[in-house]
Amino acid sequence: MKGFLKTTLAVIVGVFISSAIIFLFSAMMFGAIIAASSKSEPSKIDPNSVLVLDISKSFKEIGETDPFEKFNSSYFPSNSAIGIHDFVDVIDKAAKDDNISGIYLKGGTFGGSMPMAIEVREALEEFKSNDKFVWAYADGISEAGYYVISESDKIFLNPHGGLEFNGLSSEIMYYKKFFEKIGVEPEVFRVGKYKSAVEPFLTDKMSDANREQITSYLNNLYNHYLEGVAASRGLGLDEIRDISNNMKIRNAKDALHYKFVDELVYVDQVKEYLAEKFELESFSDVNTVGYSKYKDALDARPRRRGEGKIAILSAEGEIIYGKKESGQTAISNKDLIENINDLAEDDDVSAVVLRVNSPGGSALSSDLIWRAIEKLKEKKPVVASMSTYAASGGYYISAGCDKIIAYPNTITGSIGIFGLAFNPSELVNKKLGLQTYAVSTGKFSNFQSVLDDFSEEDRQIIQASVEEGYETFTSKVAQGRKMKVEDILKIAQGRVWTGEQAKEVGLVDELGGIDKAIEMAASLAELENDDYQIEHFPGEKDFLQEFLTNLDNSAKARVKTYMYGEYATYMDKTFKWMNSMKGVQASIPYYQEIEGFERP
Repeated sequence: MKGFLKTTLAVIVGVFISSAIIFLFSAMMFGAIIAASSKSEPSKIDPNSVLVLDISKSFKEIGETDPFEKFNSSYFPSNSAIGIHDFVDVIDKAAKDDNISGIYLKGGTFGGSMPMAIEVREALEEFKSNDKFVWAYADGISEAGYYVISESDKIFLNPHGGLEFNGLSSEIMYYKKFFEKIGVEPEVFRVGKYKSAVEPFLTDKMSDANREQITSYLNNLYNHYLEGVAASRGLGLDEIRDISNNMKIRNAKDALHYKFVDELVYVDQVKEYLAEKFELESFSDVNTVGYSKYKDALDARPRRRGEGKIAILSAEGEIIYGKKESGQTAISNKDLIENINDLAEDDDVSAVVLRVNSPGGSALSSDLIWRAIEKLKEKKPVVASMSTYAASGGYYISAGCDKIIAYPNTITGSIGIFGLAFNPSELVNKKLGLQTYAVSTGKFSNFQSVLDDFSEEDRQIIQASVEEGYETFTSKVAQGRKMKVEDILKIAQGRVWTGEQAKEVGLVDELGGIDKAIEMAASLAELENDDYQIEHFPGEKDFLQEFLTNLDNSAKARVKTYMYGEYATYMDKTFKWMNSMKGVQASIPYYQEIEGFERP
């Protein structure tokens, strides 16, 4: 007994001492970070500097700063994400900065989406128009990465690298037979010929309607991609379409042969070229400045003057009901409505741009947000700026805005509603041998029990709710678009459109990016050209909160990787999606992954 107490006491003391050391170490680290931040001064940019930009970094609508990024240590891996608007603003600033002579792009993949890439390409094009150069080097180039890199004056590729150029593809997994084997019956309720979000639970093959819509918008997306690449490289559209369709570029030599790159060299040779360009002895003599340093030096956000103010409110992620968890990228009705109401009461704000990047989600939450936007419109103009996705619930919250601006390759539409539940009675009763009994006070007291079979009356009630949601959705779209309901019904049915297609059918007013939306908002608010300030809401995320969340998520990810191996991410997404399908949903298909159009 004495030995046990002695051991227990030693363990307690050890835990206490370890905790104290960790606490003191953490306090010292955060203190050093805060001190470094408070003492830092704007950096000086030398003449003839080259701005070095890594396009493989993660891009989001709202940037995430990481205080450990500057340590460049494996103990503190960086989890930062660059705000796409900040990135574009930095290029715009560099275009007008006499000290910046050129841009050097690193990385062959693009950490953002294809619509985000449009903003970057346009900024690079404007940069070059100021008699400045853009060079790019990569060991290997993805299709999305090439969309950005192709805007460069010179493209250098590793002699043993590769360039992906073989078109877009959408792959969907079907679950019907899987659920039959395990004894779980999906109960599906939907409205809309094209509402394919629940199709994988109903059948084991793709429907003709779904194949039709996917084929339509994939080809439209890729046509826009090919047109951009052809224009940047001075190649014929039919020529590069043939190269893509037959995947003629299979190695670095092929990329050079078809003039997709300019030289096959190693990175040290590119650095030598840069030194020669400035007539210097070595690359170490070249004045280079990275993204973070340049952003801190010049303050990327435009410092406009004027009485008016345009607020850019970001809405990114799946639409959920209630408050979102710490670190979760989602649109919460509680959080977003609070922001909308604050902007409505802010007399300094003249107009609002709602920046939407969402595949949809909770129909109830979408409707509540729509209502808040309707109230906001009574006080000031509201313009929707669609990013990568503004589909289903994402379109629902956009429909109430005064005007809608989308990129040509935004994925939008999908105006439809569905409900999904899982009936595990066969699994529980027959395969596991469990039996449940319920005592109820009324006929429907046990309505939608997860352990009881759905009655025909249960199904009728849920289907009626889904149809009511669809009627509400389409009528509010008709109201916002100033169209007849019968005309909306022709283009709704859950069908997915690209931004270009959506404009043709009247779901979008104009094609363009965030600048076009800002100009539209300023015009509606009757603000003079550039005589207004711009402010982004919300700001960058709190680094301490994000750091602690990332530690927790990292631990969970390691466990899942150990259990599921290379399928860990896929399994995690599947279970998370199935668990989120509560209540009536306005969402596009979860597993319709397309390169360059990853869901937020």
